[in-house]
Amino acid sequence: MTPEEKLQALNKVLKLCGKAPFYHNRIPDRALTALEEIKDIPLTTKEELRLASPFGLVCVPREELCQYHESFGTTGEPVSTWLTREDLRDNARQITRCGVDFSKEDKVLVRFPYAISAVAHMVHTAAQLKGACVVPASARSDVSPLPRIIDLLRRLDVTVMACLPLQALLLAETAEMLGLRPDLDFPALRAVCTAGEPLAPGRREMLQSIWKTPVFDFYGMAEIGTAVVDCRFGRSHPLEEYFIFELLDDNFEAEVPTGATGHLVVTTLNKRAAPMLRYLTGDRARKAAGKCRCGKDLHLEIRGRQEDIITTEGRVWDLWDLEDIVSGFACRRYWAVGPGSPGLRFVVEEEKTGDAVGPEAIRGLEKKYGCKIDVEVVPRGTLYDRSELFAVSEVGKPRYIYTENEMRQRTYGGTKV
Repeated sequence: MTPEEKLQALNKVLKLCGKAPFYHNRIPDRALTALEEIKDIPLTTKEELRLASPFGLVCVPREELCQYHESFGTTGEPVSTWLTREDLRDNARQITRCGVDFSKEDKVLVRFPYAISAVAHMVHTAAQLKGACVVPASARSDVSPLPRIIDLLRRLDVTVMACLPLQALLLAETAEMLGLRPDLDFPALRAVCTAGEPLAPGRREMLQSIWKTPVFDFYGMAEIGTAVVDCRFGRSHPLEEYFIFELLDDNFEAEVPTGATGHLVVTTLNKRAAPMLRYLTGDRARKAAGKCRCGKDLHLEIRGRQEDIITTEGRVWDLWDLEDIVSGFACRRYWAVGPGSPGLRFVVEEEKTGDAVGPEAIRGLEKKYGCKIDVEVVPRGTLYDRSELFAVSEVGKPRYIYTENEMRQRTYGGTKV
């Protein structure tokens, strides 16, 4: 999309937004003459969306509304998301741009939660749009505990599993406890498709080594749709024809240069029911230039939530940084981290008896990252009780980062080490 075409699309969105109560007095009463003028529109925060929900952002007649979702995992009042039929179609098309490349030969097991949350429905629709057969196996259902999912994967010859990265790990461990090998006993499985939490290179490599399949990731949220997808070579690219992306500095004013990490702000260009103008997502991201083998020039790393950072001695560590450190450990499936005195303190679980992170490995990591690193290896089951794999229980987004006080007390998720 050329800058002129993007400006035209933006002006069309602004005209539509004028019909929503939320945008009254927030947008100009004229067409913009340059894309840079978007900076004059105020940022939209999640708290403002909560206050405006459920109908404050709706821009179309209510009879055109086709589907409703609420944000998953937020605290306080939920954020409402409304979709028209065209919005549903566009969101499905956004997901089909992912390098996993659904086809009519696929059986796609969808392990995202279906209730209220949007992602399961969008992946479901995208797979069927490409002719695939869908196995809806919600992550929040009494009838689909992890052992049953393992049975479905094998019995139905599932070819693609779509889930949180954490679910991919939990399913692998469930298979192992049932006497199966994830890398050998699921021969039909050709790919894992993930979303819902940052997928740093180290975590991607870990999941790929466990399942012996490629992992394809996509990034989005109910409020905006799917905004970033992996290509077939595993690099994440922004869908620039659907969105305007900004990466702002800590003052939320200037754009950070390519290669620097900033606060991700997204404007939707095609959403009809409830468009988003300069939505402050709460995520940190980094643009990386360089031609990908798929032909695209821009790569966008989603590095984690702003609240999930650790600051030690003036240095900021996000989830992407921390995953990179963990990828150098001999055991890396389950871990927690918090500020050390000084530096960073990690607690990691054994994957097999006798696992250790030796002094030489730690010295190498400290030299690489320029930070003191303390690692405590704890017995298997300390951070995650494997008996929960066979229970009907809710599995949400994982927590890796803890406060200095929690780390000092050596308490993780209620479990004392």
